[in-house]
Amino acid sequence: MLMLMFRLMVLGIVFLVQLVNADKIMASGFNLKSIGSIQTNSLVSHWWYTSANPRLTGEALPSVAVDVSIDGEMETIPTSSDGEWQYQPTKLTEGEHEVILKSGESIIQFKLTIGTASVDWDAVNKGPADSLPVAGSVTTTWMLLTSSLMVVVLGGKMLLHAKR
Repeated sequence: MLMLMFRLMVLGIVFLVQLVNADKIMASGFNLKSIGSIQTNSLVSHWWYTSANPRLTGEALPSVAVDVSIDGEMETIPTSSDGEWQYQPTKLTEGEHEVILKSGESIIQFKLTIGTASVDWDAVNKGPADSLPVAGSVTTTWMLLTSSLMVVVLGGKMLLHAKR
């Protein structure tokens, strides 16, 4: 019984350490890493790029195709065995373009404006106000943290009681 309580305490502590060290929970294995030289650390609904035909790169589930649709013209791009994919458009002219990326049931959709004449600089200067939130819930995290702490505390009390 004493050994079981000790194991529960250790498991609770290990869980707490993993919970604290978790940076974020990804909503999917599918994401857009870059548009040309721009690192897309968060998804926003509108991107601007000054040069024509920027390369799109990202990650998806290994060996699962990515459908790239720009202004309604779709191409299917294979992913590598480690899930990396890239797409080099050839027909992007200056102006606004609707981009839809799809892999499995996951969809990334945004507007891509090529050139500098039509850039909404006020929107650019506001920053990532319309970023998608990180998946997960603070409530769930607190519930797990609290229950783990209770397991550690109760396990310690049981150990002290068992020694008497």
